[in-house]
Amino acid sequence: MYSIKLHKRVVKFIESRNKKDKLRIREKLLQLQKNPYPSNILADIKNMKNSKNGFRLRVGNYRFLYDVIEDELIIYRKI
Repeated sequence: MYSIKLHKRVVKFIESRNKKDKLRIREKLLQLQKNPYPSNILADIKNMKNSKNGFRLRVGNYRFLYDVIEDELIIYRKI
């Protein structure tokens, strides 16, 4: 299982969402923690074109960019 580090802007963004969206995002992050790669059938994940370890997670209308570094998952911004 991977550890997730959220950038403070991402935390602030998630906290500002309504209860339903927060729950959806939390659910997807827990799935991402188990398997952060595009092979994860439960999550909408795509490779970033210009990055070796960079990925994009889609949760509804929200997109989260993250990198996988060894056993650590770093979510650094939302788009």
